[in-house]
Amino acid sequence: MNAIIWPAQYQPGFTDNFVSNEVIAAGLDAADIWPWLNEAVRWPDYYTHAANVRFYDRSGPTLAPDVRFYFETFGFSVEAQVVEQAVPGAGLPGRLAWHG
Repeated sequence: MNAIIWPAQYQPGFTDNFVSNEVIAAGLDAADIWPWLNEAVRWPDYYTHAANVRFYDRSGPTLAPDVRFYFETFGFSVEAQVVEQAVPGAGLPGRLAWHG
């Protein structure tokens, strides 16, 4: 397992809410899964609580540092911005973080 790098202002216990998801998928590597995570418009295809994904500032369809996007989850509207994005490779995990 790899440790999460929480920015100081988003440390669990000091924010209103935070979420961390990690999954181990047998038979797949991070490169196989990465497009499904990094292309937010795909989220509703496999996660029923994600909907209406769209991008701002003519960005997208992939996430990247500082990209602003919108999605809905559990009935909440989320205006989000990517704060960390690292493509997996060479034995290193992919990392994707945003705030909203």
